[in-house]
Amino acid sequence: MAISTIYSHSELEARSRIIEAAREEVLNRGILGLRVANIARIAGCSITSMYRYFGSRDGVLAEVLLQLYEESFAEIYALVLERLGGTGPVVVDDIVACIPMPHSETSQKQHEIRSQVLAVAGTNPILRTKLSASMRARRAMLSTVLDELEHRLPAEVKLDRDIFTVLIFNVNFQYNDLMGDDAVTNEQYAALLRRLIIRE
Repeated sequence: MAISTIYSHSELEARSRIIEAAREEVLNRGILGLRVANIARIAGCSITSMYRYFGSRDGVLAEVLLQLYEESFAEIYALVLERLGGTGPVVVDDIVACIPMPHSETSQKQHEIRSQVLAVAGTNPILRTKLSASMRARRAMLSTVLDELEHRLPAEVKLDRDIFTVLIFNVNFQYNDLMGDDAVTNEQYAALLRRLIIRE
């Protein structure tokens, strides 16, 4: 079913309420516990009107999970800009300090959200399409950052861009979260990065 993308002010407000209600459900109950009826009740609308805006339960879920996934990336990108912004010289340790480590105050929650999003994307084609477009855009943003950094490093230092675009960009620490005392530490990961990101 085709969904119009032109909404009135009241329709935009209703759509926003639905997204916020669905977000609340996902964060409080998880994806498996999400109930369309609860979303409609919290948003103060009917299930029929909800489907008019998003087409289906999958459509609502895709919008919310994409938003959560992009927020996770935005936090990392903001940290990169904060620490590496400007035009002055940088060293390898400056770059390593911006790369997400396995452990932080919010890392486990972020890993859990990403795991759920990726799991749902396997069976939700709407989310898969949206997530694919989002990740491609963020990969391009990473390339732009690397372009700028290369000119600010010491002349003898050459970044191995594949480490960023192939390895780091695709790393998820969900398995590490399950390893307890045997998990890779931030110090181990940072030391590995220092060895890898410089091209010999």
